[in-house]
Amino acid sequence: MYKMCKTEQSAQRQRQLEQGLLEMMAVKRYDEISISDLCDRMGIPRKSFYRYFSSKEGALHALLDHTLMQFEDFSVASGPRTLHRDMSQFFQFWLEQRPLLDALEKNGLSGLLIERSLAYAITGTALPRRFLSDDAPSVQTQVVTFAVCGLMSMVVSWHSTGFRAPVSQMAETAVRLL
Repeated sequence: MYKMCKTEQSAQRQRQLEQGLLEMMAVKRYDEISISDLCDRMGIPRKSFYRYFSSKEGALHALLDHTLMQFEDFSVASGPRTLHRDMSQFFQFWLEQRPLLDALEKNGLSGLLIERSLAYAITGTALPRRFLSDDAPSVQTQVVTFAVCGLMSMVVSWHSTGFRAPVSQMAETAVRLL
């Protein structure tokens, strides 16, 4: 899929390629974008692409995974943590990811965001797991699956309405559901 970079320079180049793919998805259908198109746009040889990704799908998965990782940095805040505060940060983060959400919706790939979010959450680093008790791992996995699929479905639906509801209302609704 994609490779974990060992140096900051290669990580930056990988992110640039991911951003290039996102920019292309805003104007061209994902299915119509070739690796050659992306490399031409980025001004790199095809073999350079394969230093970071095994396929175009790998680049898309990396883009989604790295976006999910950014949320961890985004959600660091001082002061007491509450579920409402965490949900407000969650929805604010996704509001700021509108270009990604636009590109995914345009290309019929919003479901992939939900899939990647679930895979990321199951690793134990995502938001919902912080609120779990000491239940058995199988129960925790079911709770995380329910929470992540529900929250990300809310994000996709909210985006499709043009983010009409304010962040605070989305957070309040999520807290009631969780």
